[in-house]
Amino acid sequence: MMQENNLQADFSATMKKIEASNAGQERYAKKQYRMSQISAAANILVLAIVVYLTVILVPKVNSVFNDLNVILNNLDTITTELAAIDIDQMMNNVDGLVTQSSRDLKTAMEKVNSIDIDTLNSAIQNLNDTIKPLADFFHILG
Repeated sequence: MMQENNLQADFSATMKKIEASNAGQERYAKKQYRMSQISAAANILVLAIVVYLTVILVPKVNSVFNDLNVILNNLDTITTELAAIDIDQMMNNVDGLVTQSSRDLKTAMEKVNSIDIDTLNSAIQNLNDTIKPLADFFHILG
């Protein structure tokens, strides 16, 4: 009987150890489950942020790249046009324009200098003498 009591006590102690171990495993499993829930919620939050940023940023990035592409095309066109310009020809044209303007100005100055001021003043005085009596006549009528 004693042996049966010992066996029963051993069995009872073993069962308590198993129950304690099971309780510990159950607490650990609950903690793991809770951590899995937190991890899933964090993953969903990260996914939502990525989707939101993708929806918001992708059109803006595309717009910036399109604008940059237009700018680069314009820059390429301007560079091509600048490369095609003949600077020597332009300088020759400007030089010719300055030379022609200088000649025209010299000719105009010669004509102004060739005017006989005394003769011009005399002609103006004669015109004035002719018009004055006519003006006086019309003032009498008016």
